[in-house]
Amino acid sequence: MDDPVSLLVALLGSLVIAVVTIAVHRDASRLEFERPWFWAGLVCISMLIALTLHLAVGTIPVPGLLVIAVGGIALYLFERDDTVHGEDQADPHALPGSGPPSQESRRNDDE
Repeated sequence: MDDPVSLLVALLGSLVIAVVTIAVHRDASRLEFERPWFWAGLVCISMLIALTLHLAVGTIPVPGLLVIAVGGIALYLFERDDTVHGEDQADPHALPGSGPPSQESRRNDDE
């Protein structure tokens, strides 16, 4: 890491990883996840692996690194969605976040 650009990437990458890890932990704690440190650690490890591969190997294509970097975040967001919205069955007659559909709209759909 004698290259100043690599040093800058390492410092900025570490800063981004720290900020995202703290944000995930705070969000998981706020939503009362059972193990907020697990989710923060998963996000941190996936991003650290991508940063390490970029700095150590350097020839790995960026799209591949991005898939590795956001893998932990994607898993956390799936778990977050399940926690926030519960395990209820989806209603095909309503958009997420809207109230229950009216009886008139259901009658029109049945015809």
